[in-house]
Amino acid sequence: MSPLFLDAIALTYRPDLDVLFLRWPQPVYAFTVREVYKQVLELAQETNARYWLFDIRSRGPLSDEDMDWVTKEFYPNLHAKASLTHVAYLLAPAHAEDQQTIALGQQLKAQSWFGRDADFEGFTSETDALHWLKKCQLVEVER
Repeated sequence: MSPLFLDAIALTYRPDLDVLFLRWPQPVYAFTVREVYKQVLELAQETNARYWLFDIRSRGPLSDEDMDWVTKEFYPNLHAKASLTHVAYLLAPAHAEDQQTIALGQQLKAQSWFGRDADFEGFTSETDALHWLKKCQLVEVER
């Protein structure tokens, strides 16, 4: 499948890896987070992709309103009937070490949907992120 470019967003599914990639190479103002995540869901449904890599190193922070929507709407409603979705977030090193980011990650992991509808980890290396997604795939094959 060829990449879908939404202004500054690149959304691609790699069947050889069974990974959906969302890359935000720069701050995006032309599309809302909800519009972009809607495109992610459409591609994920078309491809049955449950392993996602979101490169948000240059995206910029979410507004409080968008973060609330991601936490209370997007993740809890990912797959009402399907299996767990694994999301690897690729972060800039400063973002990964930021105390607010760490606290937010801990808050999200305490949500009722975490581990049921979705799970995630943050990484500063794409190689590490892809290894984690592969590990998630292998664990599910072994079940």
